[in-house]
Amino acid sequence: MRSKVLAVSLLGLLWTMPVLAETTTFSPTQGVEATLVLEGSKLSVAAKGGTHNESRTIDFQAENELHVQVDDFNFDGAKDFAVRQLDDGMGTYDYYRVFIYQTRTGTFEELRPDCGDGFVNLRVDKKRKALLSTYWEMNIVKQCVTRFAKRKA
Repeated sequence: MRSKVLAVSLLGLLWTMPVLAETTTFSPTQGVEATLVLEGSKLSVAAKGGTHNESRTIDFQAENELHVQVDDFNFDGAKDFAVRQLDDGMGTYDYYRVFIYQTRTGTFEELRPDCGDGFVNLRVDKKRKALLSTYWEMNIVKQCVTRFAKRKA
């Protein structure tokens, strides 16, 4: 009987424990603070400062663990972020979703690569100011180079 009471008490304690969340705080530009809270497959994004504020939640519908990376992905001097996960298949590739801080609107907008469907095995080439990723064309592995010189801010 004591073991049943103990088991029920432990289960109750586990149900009331908060879900572990990973919080990342950074400053995209001077005077702006961004907070990313990653709980499971949901990411809460908040950016406060200046004349614009953003608050939203992004659902990644991911089975594998997500990881946040902060960097200047479009080489404009503002900090951006990416969310990475290992592919759900054999765990061979890292898939990234990249979000670029827009100083004009004070929001983060998702970036798409110049080729392929998404950023796979993303590498940031600061010397060439490009994002390098993998994509497939007719089952042939190719390298995608995403540049920013021709893009509008």
